Amino acid sequence: MQVFKNNLKSQSAMEFIILASFMLLAILGFFAVTSSRMLDARHEGNRKIAEDIAAFAFREIELAKLMNNGYSRVFELPQAVNGVNYSIKVIDNRELAVEYLGNEHVKFLPANVTGNLAKGSNKITKENGIIFLN
Repeated sequence: MQVFKNNLKSQSAMEFIILASFMLLAILGFFAVTSSRMLDARHEGNRKIAEDIAAFAFREIELAKLMNNGYSRVFELPQAVNGVNYSIKVIDNRELAVEYLGNEHVKFLPANVTGNLAKGSNKITKENGIIFLN
């Protein structure tokens, strides 16, 4: 009888260990999936910020394109976004590139755009059908 009771205790302990191990694996899997989704959401948010900065500057250029010669406007680009530095530049007078936390967003510029953009105050003008940045 004593051997039978020890056998039951051993079997119960083994079942408990197996059940606890399974539950631990399930919880770890849940946390892994959750943290992965949070990282994806953060990365997507950073990509969206880069896209928004580029879209803002691009809208200013598009607006100047639609205006008559003699158009002039000063607009501001932020020094940092959410306390994080970014870069903005015009490449070969054809592309507007914004880089924010490793995410780069590029917009193609219309013809006849020359100059570069900078953080802070920017002046955009249109003379003889050419858009000048700063």
